[in-house]
Amino acid sequence: MKTIAKPVAGLALALICAACSHIPLFGRGGGKDEAAAAAPAEKPAPAAVAKTEAATPAAPPADAVGARGAPTRVEASAPGHIELKYAFQSSAAPDRVYTAIIGVARWWDSSHTYSGNASNLSLDARAGGCWCEQLADGGSVQHMTVLSAMPGRMLRLSGGLGPLQAAPVTAVMTWTIKRAGTGSEVGMSYLVDGYYPGGLDKVRDDVDAVLSQQVERLRAYVGTH
Repeated sequence: MKTIAKPVAGLALALICAACSHIPLFGRGGGKDEAAAAAPAEKPAPAAVAKTEAATPAAPPADAVGARGAPTRVEASAPGHIELKYAFQSSAAPDRVYTAIIGVARWWDSSHTYSGNASNLSLDARAGGCWCEQLADGGSVQHMTVLSAMPGRMLRLSGGLGPLQAAPVTAVMTWTIKRAGTGSEVGMSYLVDGYYPGGLDKVRDDVDAVLSQQVERLRAYVGTH
């Protein structure tokens, strides 16, 4: 397994598989098992990772972000494993960062939802709580389940996002927040183990591309609210 640590322009992050090009991260209009098992789509050009797609809610401009220092990313993968880690600094206090994280409907990209509208997302930040999405037809989707919630310090959730939901994998996302002067050091990791058709290493770049975009949007949101 090869691990890479490198600085990333803008705010580096990313997540779930556009493994099926017609299914967004959370799979709007998707969610079918057969779609999840489809072959990964062509990998996006490297430059695309550093960009933020226009969507509702729109991310504030990068120069409005209250952050200090260059963000970093660590990647590792194997046929049955994905490890993605991101870190950045913010001028916002830890409690403010935590509040922003759990307010996922305010910064998540609508194009990576089933309903097409991030305002339908909710996160019940307590052990056993649901990161869920309401659908227009009365349906709903559980994206992740809260394992640990420690205000101002840490939030840990379990669940395979997007197409990974239909695969027999174990996936854990952990957000950590540490005070740094008057601001915060923020970290996020997404670890995935298990079976995915074609191997998890084949979809790592797609997962990274989506997650990195969401972390960038969070960072921008924290810097302007």
